[in-house]
Amino acid sequence: MPSRYSSGKGASVTGAPFALCLLLLLQAQQTLAGACPARETSERVTVVHVYDGDTVKLADGRRVRLIGINAPELRPDRPEGEPFADEATAALQALIDRNNRSLLLQYGREHEDHYGRLLAHAFLDSGDNVAVHLLQAGLATTLVVPPNTWAQDCYQRQEDRARIERRGIWKHPRYQVHDARSLPASTRGFRIIHATVSRVRYAGGTAWLELEGPLSVRVGKQDQVNFPPGYLEHLAGQAVELRGWIRARPSGPVMTVRHPAAMAIINKQAP
Repeated sequence: MPSRYSSGKGASVTGAPFALCLLLLLQAQQTLAGACPARETSERVTVVHVYDGDTVKLADGRRVRLIGINAPELRPDRPEGEPFADEATAALQALIDRNNRSLLLQYGREHEDHYGRLLAHAFLDSGDNVAVHLLQAGLATTLVVPPNTWAQDCYQRQEDRARIERRGIWKHPRYQVHDARSLPASTRGFRIIHATVSRVRYAGGTAWLELEGPLSVRVGKQDQVNFPPGYLEHLAGQAVELRGWIRARPSGPVMTVRHPAAMAIINKQAP
């Protein structure tokens, strides 16, 4: 059977990444033990193409984006892709191959994203959660996009273990914690950072967390309902861990945060 089932750019997986991803999967399976089981599944589907570690194409032409995780991307503008992109893609393909190209889907509260992709958690016939395999192998990070927050705490536990054991992406410099004070202004893409929030301000309904260093963090007005009352204001003066995608703005690099799962206070000031 051809790799990823169909031809096209990146349609083959080289032996080294494929062997590595199988090793990571085997290590992860030793601790899987049915973590994050389905609440219920809505549909059985057949996969005909694996785009990357979190997106597939179905036999009827629909695309499915897995909820709760983000895998490194195979980017057309960067032939080598992101670190561990080939391994994550090969790992998802191996899981689907083992399940005869079939997946069971549990849809999220929000069924589609703005790209028209279905949003779902995917399960094997054994009941194993596909996202858990990838998280435990260190081939994906957690990603909470409200309102699809089901299993977020369970998924975070799987990532935490892989991170502690430095599996997969957690060995790579890009996925280590970066100090916001020394972050280059040219930084782009996903990062995990430690920072001190110097102040919290509001402009046009948007909350801005100003940090020590060039990076700012924004929480849009529509996303502030995801945070407990007073949570954002309480961050002033606190040391925090933040995760997300850094993008360029005229005022400097900015990370957008939509849910408390993307930030954590790492030391609390005494009242």
